Amino acid sequence: MGVPGKSPKVSSFIAALCIAVYIVAIAFGTVQIIISMGERRNLAEREFYDLADRATSSSVFLGFMSEAYQATIRDFLGASDTLLGVIITGSDGEYAFEKYSGSGIVWAADSPRFKTGLGLSGESFFLPLGIEGQRNVTIQANYSRIDYGFCQKILRQTLLAILSALIVAFITLLVERTIKNRSDYYKTTYKEKEPEQSVQGDDEERKAPKGLYNPRGNIGWDSYTNDRLSAELHRCSSFEQDLVFLAMELTGQEKISDSLYSQFTDEAVNLFSLRDMIFGKGDNGIAIIMPNADLNEGISRSERFHSRIISKLQGLSVSQSGVPEIELNIGLSSRSGRLIEADRLILEAHAALEKAIADPDTHIVAFKSDPEKYREYIRHGSITKVK
Repeated sequence: MGVPGKSPKVSSFIAALCIAVYIVAIAFGTVQIIISMGERRNLAEREFYDLADRATSSSVFLGFMSEAYQATIRDFLGASDTLLGVIITGSDGEYAFEKYSGSGIVWAADSPRFKTGLGLSGESFFLPLGIEGQRNVTIQANYSRIDYGFCQKILRQTLLAILSALIVAFITLLVERTIKNRSDYYKTTYKEKEPEQSVQGDDEERKAPKGLYNPRGNIGWDSYTNDRLSAELHRCSSFEQDLVFLAMELTGQEKISDSLYSQFTDEAVNLFSLRDMIFGKGDNGIAIIMPNADLNEGISRSERFHSRIISKLQGLSVSQSGVPEIELNIGLSSRSGRLIEADRLILEAHAALEKAIADPDTHIVAFKSDPEKYREYIRHGSITKVK
């Protein structure tokens, strides 16, 4: 009586142990694959930015879309661990490159598009490029979300763990049958339960800007400003050119109307010409990159733009005292030969803008840097008022 009494306890323990092994093995494999996908995305992002830098620098030395330039892009893509396809959009059209034929690009009406599906990214990296002599040049790339070699390794380990548990369960079943010799007992007491597998839903897609331009003002998205300014600073430093960054804002209302904002941005495009160098800044402002221009030229353009806005935009109504109810304030800063980061230049322009807003007699303020102390905190700089 002792042995039969212990048998159900042993089989229950082995069954519970096997279920635990199943769950742990599957959970471990799933977690490892998810982590691998995250690391792979980070690697793909790094490779994408390396490719963007290569595309920008190669355009200078080899010529944009020359045979040598295209060979450079293909060589980089062939050596990439993650990138499958690249689309470069320039003023002359779209150019597509693949890691190998059929890997990442499909064509629709002579226009390249990225493939989607199992193993391919549901998103693509996007970055405007600063190419000399070209406007609105962008680069996009998709990548393989899954490292198949790593996944095969994880699946083999998971399968070995499950098979080991199954072997233990099978041996336990044979021993129990030998001891008890009652097949009906085994049918009712030793039923392996399939481990409950939680189905992991897809991650919610990040809400990100769609396309190159913001539909409210038909200018670049605010979130693209830093990346484009970084690219332009890199290009200007390579050619020892100056660069001016302007931050401007219409004040007097918490949020101006869409029609007034559209007129505001249209005037900016008309005067500053390069739409891809103009970006949104909050609800009432815009930011402008002026490559190959110094601070004096930036101030001159700002004065002309301020006069044009005050005289042309219908939304700038004047109160009975003769003072505009809505005013345009502009802050600007320049590279001035410095090896400066985009964040710092933006900070300087914003500081100048805040000074212009705070001073009712001055609507244009330029941040004038001290070349010997420009790395110090912004309070060591000087502010130049432009009336």
